[in-house]
Amino acid sequence: MNITLSVSGETEQIVKKNKHVKWTEIARCAIKEEAEKQKKLQILGEYLDKKPISKDKWAWMEKNDWHPVDEMEFKPEFVERIIKTKNQKGKKINSLDELLK
Repeated sequence: MNITLSVSGETEQIVKKNKHVKWTEIARCAIKEEAEKQKKLQILGEYLDKKPISKDKWAWMEKNDWHPVDEMEFKPEFVERIIKTKNQKGKKINSLDELLK
């Protein structure tokens, strides 16, 4: 796919003065980053709506080392438990199971 971009004003002047910069590559990276963000939002929406996630999307998530829960915040109770455990001097946690007790 080809995309034509136009810039004007100060941006145009900066681009013209900096011909050594690979502006096409910068635009390509920005578009790729936004496309990945949109894909993550789509999958997250399906996950939250409890819709089945296709094998292709699972493969994409695996390839990108990402899962919808990566975008979700910890529950306040979990954060409080971690803080309490951290504040207990001398207490060593060896596993997640110990932390969750």
